[in-house]
Amino acid sequence: MTSDASDHETVEDTELDGEPTGAIDVAGAVRYVHDRSWPIGYVYGATRYADVILRQSFPGRYIDLLAALNGFRPTLTELRTGGGGRTVFVARFDQSLADMRNPDGSLVWGKQNVTIEKSVGLDGTPLRTVRTRGHEIDMFGKGTASEPLPGIAVEMEWNNKDPFFDRDLINFQALHHEGAIAIGVIVTRGPKLQRLIGPTIRSKEEGQKYGQSSTHWDKLIPKVNLGGGGECPLLLIGIEPERIDGISLVYDAKAKLDAAAAFKRDWRESFAKWADAKPHHDDLLRQAAELLPPLR
Repeated sequence: MTSDASDHETVEDTELDGEPTGAIDVAGAVRYVHDRSWPIGYVYGATRYADVILRQSFPGRYIDLLAALNGFRPTLTELRTGGGGRTVFVARFDQSLADMRNPDGSLVWGKQNVTIEKSVGLDGTPLRTVRTRGHEIDMFGKGTASEPLPGIAVEMEWNNKDPFFDRDLINFQALHHEGAIAIGVIVTRGPKLQRLIGPTIRSKEEGQKYGQSSTHWDKLIPKVNLGGGGECPLLLIGIEPERIDGISLVYDAKAKLDAAAAFKRDWRESFAKWADAKPHHDDLLRQAAELLPPLR
């Protein structure tokens, strides 16, 4: 499975934390990516020229990642379905990478537990070998068939608790320090998608399925800007609403919630007492809930 970068649509320039984007890469700080070969429907950030390193030094892995992102289309039903196991579209994304092959047919991507061994010796004679703990990577792409290290590490954090970002960043830092990976990639929910589905999609327990304390773009960026990942170049990818099939229903529900919030703010313009206004407000909330009932 291969992909030609020239077939991909462009992604619009945007801003990060209110600052204009630019070509200068401040060490360790996230900037938005200007490479217009990336598929639309995502927001892209990078540190330490991760995007440039991937494209120029690992062109095979760059094309693989483009193809996986271009083919990634979760459905609204999948977003709404209750959890309890590995998210089906995350597994599908990982499998799309696992299906990639080198020209000779050998495997490129797969789940890997990378271990690092160090020895201590005197006068060139090893006296003690220390085996550090393994670093498990969901999708590890070999650099090349002949030189698998350093490789590319990819983790999709769709809806875990946000400390999972810390785990990924610590792993990436350690593996990059030892020369096992050249770039760490994290894929998560983008900011627009989080603002859209956070208040609208409910869990089977009737709470928020995608809460603010879970893994999403606005939780990831501050961690990286504060030094998460160390000196490892990072490519950060946020999934936005355009990638979700059937997302229009969520926009309808969000419009009802926004109307309810606006009515609650301005109810005195139409009613003398909240007791008289409340039924209209509650009806808007009911309509929003009926559009997106929890799926079990």
